[in-house]
Amino acid sequence: MGIYLQVYNFGPDEKTEKPSGSIEYEIDKAGTNEKVTDFSEEVTSIRNASASQVTIEKLLPLTSLPAGTYTLKVKAIDKNRNQTVMQQANFTVS
Repeated sequence: MGIYLQVYNFGPDEKTEKPSGSIEYEIDKAGTNEKVTDFSEEVTSIRNASASQVTIEKLLPLTSLPAGTYTLKVKAIDKNRNQTVMQQANFTVS
């Protein structure tokens, strides 16, 4: 499954002008809080990330998931501004 998301306006560090934060990913069974998997990455590790725009491009293999409906949650955390935004969407593995 491909994930593509753009996050704008991270607070820049006063000295480096770079963003500081993380992106957290979580997959749950839809309709429950049963977590299937989760992982995170620092914004600074994302290619071409800047305070004005962070573009997330991920490929998640789904071969280990049994058939069913799941919820993907992607949370962007801006440490410089102490702000969080989250997007979520359901998907089905058949």
